[in-house]
Amino acid sequence: MTMIVAGVTSLLGLFARLAYRATRDRAEVRRVELAQYGLSERVRSLPPGSTLLEKTPERSVEILIGSADSAGAGRQ
Repeated sequence: MTMIVAGVTSLLGLFARLAYRATRDRAEVRRVELAQYGLSERVRSLPPGSTLLEKTPERSVEILIGSADSAGAGRQ
């Protein structure tokens, strides 16, 4: 009987660890998605020729938004 209780407890612990890991990983993915969405929104609001610099402890981003003279390129 003690072996069965120990086995069930062990399985419950395993399932709890797996659920925690899945929840933690999904939350991290969501944080990255939101950070990327915010960066995309800031880029969309900038005029051609702008540069976006963003530095955080985790990453450093530098984006050049086209060039001022290429804004109308291709349209004639």
